[in-house]
Amino acid sequence: MENTAKPVQARSQRTREKLLRAALAMYAKKGYHNTTVDEIAGEAEVSTGIAYRYFRNKKDMLLSAIAYSTDNIIGIAHIDNIPVPEDAADIRAYITAVLVRFEELHRVHRSIHEELEGLRHTDEDVRSLYNEITRDKMAAVTERLGQMTGDGNIRERAYLAVGIMEQHCHMLLDNDMHGLDADVLRDMTASAVISVLDNGR
Repeated sequence: MENTAKPVQARSQRTREKLLRAALAMYAKKGYHNTTVDEIAGEAEVSTGIAYRYFRNKKDMLLSAIAYSTDNIIGIAHIDNIPVPEDAADIRAYITAVLVRFEELHRVHRSIHEELEGLRHTDEDVRSLYNEITRDKMAAVTERLGQMTGDGNIRERAYLAVGIMEQHCHMLLDNDMHGLDADVLRDMTASAVISVLDNGR
């Protein structure tokens, strides 16, 4: 009996992930409110009944998709691959590399990002999950920045630094309206982030 349990569990996990990826794809195309569970199941090439074996309802699927995407698609986890500089003089290069990665994530996942940002302000369950994810991710960011700067009390500055980088990305996404030089903006943003991080020294 044990020999058959593992393949079934592995297949079940693959099906669940397939549904979550399909949900994210459909949300990006049509938005959460305009997407049905039937459409998500069709995108995943499974029956609607199968979808409901894994998720209680449409909201449960959304919350699971957000949690899944945070760690597997659009999360800070992708930035963990950028090596932390040993020399403080390389911090600008590191911040710039992180900014470029932030820009890419915002550009590739713009539609779903905007959809979920709206939901975060109108749906209590989404807001609660976002808050939990933000706390977890920012704890990791704070720890990493603390190692880089040698400052164990950097939490507020870490939040401000990430907020500045987020705003930078939003400005670039709307750059057809602003007409800003992306390279100049990136350089100025890196300077602002470094200034914030160095403020406590």
